[in-house]
Amino acid sequence: MRHTIAVLTVLTLFSTFAADVPAYAGEARAATVTKGKEDSMSLSYNVYAGGFRALRASLALDLEQKEYKVGLNAKTEGFIGKIFPWAGKYETSGTKQQDTLKPAEYESTSVWKDEEKQTRLEFKNGLLKTRYETETGHPDSKTEIEADLAKDAVDMLTGAITLLQQTNGEDSCEGTVPVFDGKRRYNLHFKDAGQGTVYESRYSLFHGEALKCIIEVEPVAGFSKRDQKRGWLAIQNHSKERKKMPTVWLSRLKEGGPVVPVRMEISSSYGAVIAHLAGVQ
Repeated sequence: MRHTIAVLTVLTLFSTFAADVPAYAGEARAATVTKGKEDSMSLSYNVYAGGFRALRASLALDLEQKEYKVGLNAKTEGFIGKIFPWAGKYETSGTKQQDTLKPAEYESTSVWKDEEKQTRLEFKNGLLKTRYETETGHPDSKTEIEADLAKDAVDMLTGAITLLQQTNGEDSCEGTVPVFDGKRRYNLHFKDAGQGTVYESRYSLFHGEALKCIIEVEPVAGFSKRDQKRGWLAIQNHSKERKKMPTVWLSRLKEGGPVVPVRMEISSSYGAVIAHLAGVQ
């Protein structure tokens, strides 16, 4: 299950696109791009763990001239869904000022069996001020954020958009952005891994050349020893031992179109966990 959730993290990190990011144009079979806002797109992904379909996720991005909004919905499916009934929803929104994104509110909701947990982060002028948390069977909690921890940091979805903007005009995906989730602060790194080919298959809507990007999280503050052995860091450390870091492939679905994630992969001793692009609107 932890590898499935790790792919969720990858999807969250890469659930954005940037029209000005150079990439390699490929093809999307039977893809339908509906007419509407040029700055809006909806993508869907199927995630397989060890060859079994484990999760389905849908990503939505809406970029206005002065505002932005990103959303992700995901839910476990099939045999894995019966054993691990989990669903999650993540949203962020804020304003755009030239090349700077300033988040206003970030909200995440996760449901595990009959337990629901909701976290909301509120920003003021792009600076994280307050964290609210609601959990089944527990009283609501409110936490004021220390200014030093939140300084210059954004939520994870906003961080992903910012990273893509940092690659503007470069034929690579190098970049770093500080992220704070209300408890932990870390640096989110993009590391270029050259070109790669996504081959045609019955699982993937896309096939063609793509830009390969490695994702790495660098802990800064708020992490316990236990955090090193669970969640994303556990996956990352295990991947490092196997010398195959979590990787995302980015490309355009049509010439002149926006860049989108077309494949994501995490290697583990239990087998590969792969997310395939399954639909575009």
